[in-house]
Amino acid sequence: MTPQPNHEMPLVSVLTPSFGQARWLPDNLESVSRQAYPLVEHIVMDGGSTDGTLAVLERHARPDLHWTSEPDRGQSHALNKAFKASRGDIVGWLNSDDAYFGPTAIADAVEVFNSDPGIAVVYGHAVLVNGDGLVLQVIWAPTFNRRLLRLHDFVVQPTAFVRRSALDDIMVDESFDYTMDYELWLRLARRGRFRRLDSIVAIDRHHLGRKSYTMADLGLSDHVRLQERYRVAGGAAGTVGRKLWKIGARFAGIRLVRDAAEGPVVFEATRDGRLPLLFRQIAVRRASMVAGG
Repeated sequence: MTPQPNHEMPLVSVLTPSFGQARWLPDNLESVSRQAYPLVEHIVMDGGSTDGTLAVLERHARPDLHWTSEPDRGQSHALNKAFKASRGDIVGWLNSDDAYFGPTAIADAVEVFNSDPGIAVVYGHAVLVNGDGLVLQVIWAPTFNRRLLRLHDFVVQPTAFVRRSALDDIMVDESFDYTMDYELWLRLARRGRFRRLDSIVAIDRHHLGRKSYTMADLGLSDHVRLQERYRVAGGAAGTVGRKLWKIGARFAGIRLVRDAAEGPVVFEATRDGRLPLLFRQIAVRRASMVAGG
């Protein structure tokens, strides 16, 4: 019998905005269904895809998966629709091309929330995975620091879980087309506490259709607005600071290479061993990594 939500075992809602990513959606769906935590609802809001997404959703039908496919105003709007349709006390955000890494991602986050009712956000480390499923490198996340957050968005979005009571009627600001996640962390950091999970929580998909390639101009526009609203670092000093931090984060992630190369996974991963992963971790620029077909 499925346990009922309670203080110690809250319902977790995983929200997935979706559009035209049928290729990677199975990884997303299976990584949620294969979680060890028993109380999860998965809400998928699709923007009217015509690439086979609906067939994927129908093939993965299960009682805890709820989906709608209809035109929307973009990713932020779809996410807010999913949030409104959800019921969980804890909310995760997993884009359709991303997935959870291992089977205890949700259970580990719930344990942290249960340990302290004042925690608003739990996040962790991630791995960069290309379009073909190859694990490219570790994306290390530091323990939380508000000052550092204004320099760089180190909260990797698919690793994050948010306590519902920390949110307003909507989850993200729909006026942001690119950095809606960064705006959310900056907003929540003003009124709540963050806690890092010192483990690999999720994957971040590296492919040619991602926003960093297709919406770079909007990213620059959004960043200017974040400078005005939250005083995030801008100009040459901000650029240099972010580059230096990223170099340090590469080396900090070395201790997680073994987990990334050999740990249990709940998505279709391709892994080529510790040594190639270690080499990419310390010596290969992300822009030079093969995004996959």
